[in-house]
Amino acid sequence: MKTRRDRVCNSKTEPRKENLPSFEQPLVEELKNVVVSDKCLGPDDFELLKLVGKGGYGKVFQAQKKDDKQIFALKVVKRPTKKIDLKHLYDEKKILETVKSPFLCEMHYSFEVDKKLYLVLEFLSGGELFTLLNREERLNEDASRFYLAEMTLALEHLHDNDVIYRDLKPDNIMLDKNGHIKLTDFGLSKFNVPKGKSTSTFCGTIEYMAPEIVNKSAYGHSVDIWALGIVMYDMLTGGPPFYGETEEEQIDNIRRGKVRMPSNLSDGGKAFLRSLLIRIPHRRIAIPEIKNLEFFKIIDWEKLRARDFEPPFKPNLENELDVSQFDTSFTDLPPEDSPFKPMKVEDQNDPFVGFDCQCSETKKKKQSEPKSKSSAARKLVVEHDNETT
Repeated sequence: MKTRRDRVCNSKTEPRKENLPSFEQPLVEELKNVVVSDKCLGPDDFELLKLVGKGGYGKVFQAQKKDDKQIFALKVVKRPTKKIDLKHLYDEKKILETVKSPFLCEMHYSFEVDKKLYLVLEFLSGGELFTLLNREERLNEDASRFYLAEMTLALEHLHDNDVIYRDLKPDNIMLDKNGHIKLTDFGLSKFNVPKGKSTSTFCGTIEYMAPEIVNKSAYGHSVDIWALGIVMYDMLTGGPPFYGETEEEQIDNIRRGKVRMPSNLSDGGKAFLRSLLIRIPHRRIAIPEIKNLEFFKIIDWEKLRARDFEPPFKPNLENELDVSQFDTSFTDLPPEDSPFKPMKVEDQNDPFVGFDCQCSETKKKKQSEPKSKSSAARKLVVEHDNETT
């Protein structure tokens, strides 16, 4: 049985000590233009139905909005105590608000109450790809090709919008009610990194980390391409290619270990997998090249983008409340939010100050819209993380 893998995120540098955190200004400007609904939403506007996910970040519930009975995924995130983690939370919220694609989870509302941020997301009733792999053990080449193609379009859209995903793994790849994939959980994603630029935070889940991350070197969007190769191997064989008795041994295997090609994989599939798992980043295949490979010759990319392909697995669901595709270790637990903690005196350097009684409803944007942050805001964010460009 597959086991969940923990993710880590450690900044290589300590945050700059100054009165005004560099990531505060963009959010302050954003809040000036926030759309406030007629009635500010809060936790009491939702009935918690089932717990469907839980981690160090907080909890995810299946929830029903009381006034119109719509079903959502309600992600409840504890307020981070470290500035770098608060920055990641800001980036996650910003990505959900501004980067739209049929292959990315959609956010409908967000609000903060008593030091917890609530993200109201679309409920993806097909569950995680992780759960599907746990049930099927491994997938054939045709099924894997379908999911890899949709993941490629999802990553392409993120990269075109200056986002490095940094945590591609089966746990974060969700299926909708029809069986199409959507990426979710942007808590480790890096926002505002244009193509050709780099960042340096040690970030992600070890099994899926690219060599340049474990080497603590500067890296760019190609780390997501490496992770796509690890997910491909995972789907075809039942697990990632690089293991070790210790974390050090595992990291050494990521740096130097040989990849055994799955015996049931076609020559085109083997060539694709090798092109993804190239250890020198600038030699690793890029998304435009991926789409022209022999492995994907049967894929009509525009038809796929319109979701006109039939998914290999369609979730067996009775109704919109069905949570049978989620891990029972979560759904069997009572759907209880953690008690609120008394609020402390507000930190003047906290970028979420003033957000508590506001409720922003995300407006739909065209996929082709320009990047949302100004060059000045981008400079502030890069300067805060002290990252390589």
